[in-house]
Amino acid sequence: FVYMTEYIMQAGVWPSIGFPVTSASARGQFYHYANWTYQVGVFVSRSSGNMFTVSLTMLWVMPMLQLVNLCLFWLISVHHFWYDYSLLIMCFVVGLLGGGVYVQGYNRINADMPKELREFALSSASVADSVGILVADISSLFIQSCIYQRNGIDGAVVNCPL
Repeated sequence: FVYMTEYIMQAGVWPSIGFPVTSASARGQFYHYANWTYQVGVFVSRSSGNMFTVSLTMLWVMPMLQLVNLCLFWLISVHHFWYDYSLLIMCFVVGLLGGGVYVQGYNRINADMPKELREFALSSASVADSVGILVADISSLFIQSCIYQRNGIDGAVVNCPL
């Protein structure tokens, strides 16, 4: 779930943000900086995987926070109420949560699963990661087209179904 929400942000929502939104180069520039900032957050959180382990409850809370981030970025992309480069702080947080769930999820599987089920659980988590990304990328095409339509921007690959 966490991968789906963060990749919807990356592939669907962030390309729809720019200052001004009508400028393709401004959207491209924000997308470039947003992804670099996101990757720094991922690097920081994945590097901290051996320093501490989060509780199972926190491991469930983190994807919900990522969903809040997705909703926030979607609202920002449509209503422009927080529309400047300080949004990069939130892109960093998205990276922290995504990388944190990744490393902590695998740590929890390694620590909590019986040895005879561990390999299957790790493989299942890897497949779920990839499926979440695939669903996100397909969904992003439509989400981005709806945001483009709302902002009067041409160039969406598909038509907004709404």
